[in-house]
Amino acid sequence: MSEEDLRHWLAVYGPGLEAEVALLRHLQRLAIGQRETSETRDFSGLAQITQERDQIMAALVKIEHELRPARLALAGHREEAIALPGFDQVSELHRTAADLVATIVHSDQDTLTALQHAEVARRFAAESVGAAGTTVAAYRRAVAPPMTGAGLVDRRG
Repeated sequence: MSEEDLRHWLAVYGPGLEAEVALLRHLQRLAIGQRETSETRDFSGLAQITQERDQIMAALVKIEHELRPARLALAGHREEAIALPGFDQVSELHRTAADLVATIVHSDQDTLTALQHAEVARRFAAESVGAAGTTVAAYRRAVAPPMTGAGLVDRRG
């Protein structure tokens, strides 16, 4: 591959990575918000954040698809590309993107844990309500047994 081709791919890859990093930073803010809303059990807020995250993920997938040829070309000719101006900045952007992805994944794991705890609490509350209802019914039967009418009159009637 010629140096001119590599310069072209580098010129395509740099701005694409900048766009990805911007989207990843937004996604990171959403991931933090998602974790906080899951901890407070604000499920309507959680649904809204999830929808926004889906939109950003779709944009990231689209950019990633468009950058794939540039990434493959640069990776395949890394030795030659390293010497080109701008390669260091692109490399730094790539590291930044990888770091952002790692923090987002970590935040998502925290969100999943919070949601699992919320589900456990919900189940416990549901079981407690069921047990309390059973206990109240048993107490009612013990304190106020069912009224029975005069059996003789009821049978002859």
